[in-house]
Amino acid sequence: MLVPVIDISALYEDDPKAWRRVEEKLYEAHSTVGFSILTGHGVPARMMDDLFEASARFYALPLEQKLAYRFGANLRGYLPLGASTLIRSTLGSARMPNHSESFIVLNELDETLSEQWFRSAVGGHQIWPRDPKEFEIVVRRYRAAMTRVGEVIVQCFACMLGLSRDGLDGHFATPNPILRLLHYPPLPDREANQFGSAPHTDYGCLTFVAQDSVGGLQVRAADGSWFDVPPIEHALVLNTGQVMEAWSSGALKATPHRVINHPEKSRYSIGFFYDCGLNTRVVPVTSMNDALCDCMPQPKTYGEHLETMLRANYAFTG
Repeated sequence: MLVPVIDISALYEDDPKAWRRVEEKLYEAHSTVGFSILTGHGVPARMMDDLFEASARFYALPLEQKLAYRFGANLRGYLPLGASTLIRSTLGSARMPNHSESFIVLNELDETLSEQWFRSAVGGHQIWPRDPKEFEIVVRRYRAAMTRVGEVIVQCFACMLGLSRDGLDGHFATPNPILRLLHYPPLPDREANQFGSAPHTDYGCLTFVAQDSVGGLQVRAADGSWFDVPPIEHALVLNTGQVMEAWSSGALKATPHRVINHPEKSRYSIGFFYDCGLNTRVVPVTSMNDALCDCMPQPKTYGEHLETMLRANYAFTG
């Protein structure tokens, strides 16, 4: 298996040697493959199952009902099929829109950020479906559990960067977690350049994905070939994003990946993007006054970078 499976339960325990072994395994994975599969993460299996069920029930609704929650001027709510095309990507422009629909949940902006970012892609206020009735409850529960996972993994990554465990805590004092519920409808006659999610690298810090059993997530190997990330029930796929790559001066890899639609089955996944504060500078953490590294050439803050990428790739209205 090219993506290592790592039990991270020691990160929640008071055993420095076991903690260090997990750190070493994560460093090996994310300095080479850029991906790992996490077990022992502490998120209850039932909590995952409940969210997958609520997600599937939402996507089973008639399109007109879902469109009542369509995103507009901000990236919150329902994104119908064809709403995203990776025009701006580290891998060039996609030729076709992503064949997927999604629902995005963001934090309400902290009052210290509201004036600056309210009209940005991550501004505005969250909208919630009324059907299924438990949708908001199960989403909030999962986000809270995943935030705890993000916090312990950030501490581990801080040590990978040569910092103390709390060395990145300041960057996540007001984090920008993004939850995305994804549905990839079947594509029986998929064209060569048609994807559920076109090849890309993630914009932020850390991405955690819960997969269903259908599969379809693929990672690009160093030789340019693509290999599958096998679905493991109730595990979390972790990958490094562009910001973490920049902080590490390229030592930790933001690896290209994609999703191929199944020809007969729907695929569901839950993406949780645990990202730093919007005003966090994206420069190598070893010298925060240095110029930006090549893997993040233009933006000065994570928020500016995110805004640039989202505005380029999503069909905002309003």
